[in-house]
Amino acid sequence: MNLKISYSKEADKFLKKNKDKLKEAETDELIIEAIRKLFKIEETNIDLKKLKGRERGSFRIRKGNIRIVFSLKKEKILHAKIKTIDFRGNVYK
Repeated sequence: MNLKISYSKEADKFLKKNKDKLKEAETDELIIEAIRKLFKIEETNIDLKKLKGRERGSFRIRKGNIRIVFSLKKEKILHAKIKTIDFRGNVYK
């Protein structure tokens, strides 16, 4: 499966500020695990949830008190766009 992962400016800014809490490589691994779970390629132990309301069509990954919100587009290759990464209380505002 071909996969492209891209980050919004907001998500990239969070990763640069919080290098000690979450790294880009860890985020990429979480996205890959989430896609494996979504497409039932492999059963993984990841906290993944489809979002409703304003963020409909997006998914949320929970890692401790950090939330990663992303969307998927299926074209020639699968494109995962990470919209935002933030702490629990700030991500849904």
